[in-house]
Amino acid sequence: MSFNDHNGQDQISNIENNQRSILSFLKKISSDDYCFVIEATGNYSSRILHFSLGKDFKSNLINCMSVKHFARMKNIITKTDAEDAKLIRLYGEMFRPENYMPKSIEIEHLDQEIKLLNDLEEEKRRYAVKLKSLRFNPYLNPDTEKHYERRLKQLEKEINEVEQRLPKLQDEEFKEVKDLIQSVSGIGEKTSLQLMAATSGFKNFESAKSLVKYFGLAPRIYQSGKKCYSPGKCRTSKTHIRSLLYVCSWTAIKHNVHCKELYLRLLAKGKPKKLALIAVCNKLLRICFGVVKNKIAYQADYQKNFKILT
Repeated sequence: MSFNDHNGQDQISNIENNQRSILSFLKKISSDDYCFVIEATGNYSSRILHFSLGKDFKSNLINCMSVKHFARMKNIITKTDAEDAKLIRLYGEMFRPENYMPKSIEIEHLDQEIKLLNDLEEEKRRYAVKLKSLRFNPYLNPDTEKHYERRLKQLEKEINEVEQRLPKLQDEEFKEVKDLIQSVSGIGEKTSLQLMAATSGFKNFESAKSLVKYFGLAPRIYQSGKKCYSPGKCRTSKTHIRSLLYVCSWTAIKHNVHCKELYLRLLAKGKPKKLALIAVCNKLLRICFGVVKNKIAYQADYQKNFKILT
């Protein structure tokens, strides 16, 4: 940790990443004098984040890429823990990021269950591919084949257990928002759960633009003099959800009127199919944001009816 003491001097403190050490450090400082700026490193940063919030400190969570680009801006080439801590503190002092809004316990537990489910499904796919390739061997060992089959059955059982636990973690508000998201043609149960867990029901976003950027589906523009082009989408985070939305776009271009119109319009302009599908993913996210914020289920002819009424 890097901080200024009461004399304005830079201080570096090394603290073990466990509950006892963190709480002991928090007792030595006041929430009126200090706030926390924490680099997002997954589970490794979650302890200091939640313990500081529990002690009424204002805490901010910043993306590691923001810190990396900030270091380039400052022309810092040294990479040590002490320098990184100081750099993160300077970033917070300069940009004053927004305070972190913690997820509810239900969302946290649901997020962990969904990650477990994704890991189990990925492992199941991996074992299924290995078993399929193994069966092409002319000298197949029956014991090896049975072992793979038993492992696949065990994984299937564990997946079913997790799927049965998921509804128990959903309260009434969660189910209401999930139903609104699922009302969008092209969005299914699995994708709606992933979106809910990742965004706390879109509570952490004030605009559809920030939501699209968060999931790495916002277009980038490069312009210098007469040269102007788009180097593609900004691949920021949440790769797994982007993959789910890409699969949802296949259904959306068939059954969602607005997405189908967008897809055909881009194809008519000569755009590649993959680019058009990414644009559909962007559209799906914006529609989901709209129905949740307005608390109105998706209606394909909503704008048409609105014009008639007015």
